[in-house]
Amino acid sequence: MTPSRLRGLWCRLYIPDDLKAMDWPALVTATAPFVDGWVIDPPFWRLSERGAHLTARDLTSIPELIPRLPDDQPVAVRITGKDRSETFDNVHQLEQALEKDSHFSHLLWLDTPLVYHSNRGLPDLYQQLAVLTHRGFVLENEPDRVRPIKTWGRHVNVRTSVLKRLAANTRIVGLIHHGSFKRMFTYAKAVVKRPDFGLMDGEERPFLKYPSTTGLVSITANVVPRLWKKLMDRKSIGARAQDLHGSMAVMQRLLKLLDAMDPEPLRAVPWALHRLGFLHAAPPLPDDRSQRLAQCLEGAGD
Repeated sequence: MTPSRLRGLWCRLYIPDDLKAMDWPALVTATAPFVDGWVIDPPFWRLSERGAHLTARDLTSIPELIPRLPDDQPVAVRITGKDRSETFDNVHQLEQALEKDSHFSHLLWLDTPLVYHSNRGLPDLYQQLAVLTHRGFVLENEPDRVRPIKTWGRHVNVRTSVLKRLAANTRIVGLIHHGSFKRMFTYAKAVVKRPDFGLMDGEERPFLKYPSTTGLVSITANVVPRLWKKLMDRKSIGARAQDLHGSMAVMQRLLKLLDAMDPEPLRAVPWALHRLGFLHAAPPLPDDRSQRLAQCLEGAGD
């Protein structure tokens, strides 16, 4: 089985506590034409935790959520548990729950291994996981979600030498990176022998400064997918040079949106979805932020 590739614009789908609170058909209709894939990561949106491990409730809601997405687009689904055993069990449960779904052939398993594992032995871990599933794996290097769990002095980034060994496993299709451009550059050198390996930005501001990876996993693609698609279409230097004014205008609009969402983008995304009519209710934002964000959303669909 040839796994889906990690390329282009992927939307880290907003997941409310109550799935019924979202008008899923309307959201998917507005978003799907402009994205290349989806990331299903329920823990990402839990403001009280900001961890990366799944709960029993997530294992129930994920099979309910997947069928709401287009069945011809790849989906990376979180499998991370509190430890190695729980992660293996999550894979087993999700395999059983989703094996009859029409999306199954396009699923990838998303894992942040340093939450529960050290760098030592990571290549062996995925050799063992590969016995449980025929899916490909997407790894996420996200120090901010690892740091609160690790004791001081422990590595919170996948080591470059370890990534080089991981990339030798063709079942690992790519990595989503959060952090410095310098580390991204060293990661790119580590996977140079795998031209099919996807190296994606997990943060939007760094991508706007250095759009040099194979793509972006975006949270604001939930609300302005068309804008991000315009930028992605001009990602190459040649394409930007042909329409420098247009590219700069799109980048400025996106930067203005990110500024309006700071300092709490995880609260701003549901507010924006409510403003756009997709989410039935959302917590309020301070007046100055809501006004700026509302202005940024005007004409976002143009």
